[in-house]
Amino acid sequence: MWQNVLCMAQAINIENFQVFNGRQFGRAAKNGVRVTLGNRGTFYLNAQAFVELGSPAAVELLFDIGRRRIGLRPVPHTLPHAFKIVPHTSGGYHRLSASAFCYHHGIFFNGTLLFHDIRIDESNMMKLDLVTATIVTRGAR
Repeated sequence: MWQNVLCMAQAINIENFQVFNGRQFGRAAKNGVRVTLGNRGTFYLNAQAFVELGSPAAVELLFDIGRRRIGLRPVPHTLPHAFKIVPHTSGGYHRLSASAFCYHHGIFFNGTLLFHDIRIDESNMMKLDLVTATIVTRGAR
């Protein structure tokens, strides 16, 4: 029997395997920057992400088409293109409704996107890469 398993293992072309970059179901770590985008176009920023962005009342949304990267940059809430950020929970999360932006740029997916390697550049713009983002779920309830 073990010889059959060994022969089957040798027959598998390991170059077809892909690493699963998702995470195990369960609660996310409480520390670190966490930004997600729901399938209805709502961004959720945890407390640390909100603080690192400068705790703004509003942001402007930018999109780098070639790199498939979203930018969030703090602006005065009085600007006509400003998207307001509002508290979402008592746990420090804030939300930003960006469905018009997602629709305009054709950002559609099933589930919730979790952004990785979130960076804030010298112009105080938070960069969110769609290419490296992974779809996450809450898991079994």
